[in-house]
Amino acid sequence: MSIFSSCTLLHIDPEHVVSSNKAFGDVASYEMALNKLYRDLTTPIMNMQSTDFATDDFGFVIPGYSPTNYYIYNWDYKTQPQPFVWRYQYQLIAQANVLTDNFLAIPVKTKAEQDKRNQVYAQALGMRAWFFFRVAQLYAPRYDQTNGDKPAIPLKLKLELEFLPKATLKQVYSRIFADLDKAEELLKQSDFSDSNAYVFGTKAVRALRARVALFVGDLEMAKMNAATFVNTSLLSKENYWMLWEDKFGSLNKEIIFMTHDLSDTDDADLVDYHQMYVSNAVSLSKDFVKTFGAGDVRKDKSYIGSNGMPHKHIIPVNERNNTADRNLHYKHFRLAEQYLIYAESVLQSNPAEAMRVLNKL
Repeated sequence: MSIFSSCTLLHIDPEHVVSSNKAFGDVASYEMALNKLYRDLTTPIMNMQSTDFATDDFGFVIPGYSPTNYYIYNWDYKTQPQPFVWRYQYQLIAQANVLTDNFLAIPVKTKAEQDKRNQVYAQALGMRAWFFFRVAQLYAPRYDQTNGDKPAIPLKLKLELEFLPKATLKQVYSRIFADLDKAEELLKQSDFSDSNAYVFGTKAVRALRARVALFVGDLEMAKMNAATFVNTSLLSKENYWMLWEDKFGSLNKEIIFMTHDLSDTDDADLVDYHQMYVSNAVSLSKDFVKTFGAGDVRKDKSYIGSNGMPHKHIIPVNERNNTADRNLHYKHFRLAEQYLIYAESVLQSNPAEAMRVLNKL
């Protein structure tokens, strides 16, 4: 007791917790932390987990790549529970929690600073909802609104090492929707400009809410959110190339949220989409391609290679590009998905409207 009576170590903040009154001294630092979260969304691991390359169209799959095989389409949940996927998603959740937990501690002097602070907070809430949804999709039963008492995933809302038991499905999805609602409210109040597809803004929040709502069977909520997109113009046949070749002019409204591909090295093709597609000979089903009409723009060599491989992983040499470019951007939320969500959500009540939107797409 005499040793510890004059010791101040007992009063030191734990190293694994960011002190709320020390984390950020101004709005600029707060925004930098958000930029770090966006930066971590660009890693290959992240893109493999959140984009749609994992389909049943693979011509060849590398068997048993490793005990923690990151090829999502080759998962064996009984023998390979993919702990690193769980860990990485919770690392992103932890970063979001640093932002959400310190929101009120950020000093603001002007209305502009207050708006910026609210916008940072809102983006963190929206992305945290996205991360929770992905973890729940992979590791929890599907929530059908009748099984809400079943255990789902730990609902980590603070940056701390405290062990948390699994929250229920109802608790997890209630939090997801609450985060999205709060995010949209703050973005509206702060005069947020939703013109940047690299920012998880109002459009991304609504797109995610539509996606989650359809997943849990809330067709009315899915319809209400997806309806905000179905009057948005799709690209014309002549401008379809903009969707994939990352020329984001005023005509392209089809990308709702995307992240940069920062693999700007000579090895970029070895770690991202190129590795996923070329190594595993991803190809579209011949029967599927036969359904394309004679004038279907997707049959162009810029979109589907001679071997049936979709050029999602590369911008090939064509009339617009002299050299192939593998540094693509990752499209996480697209207009086409919202068209499909809307069509499915109204199918039972208004099949003619569902068909109208589907045919438009």
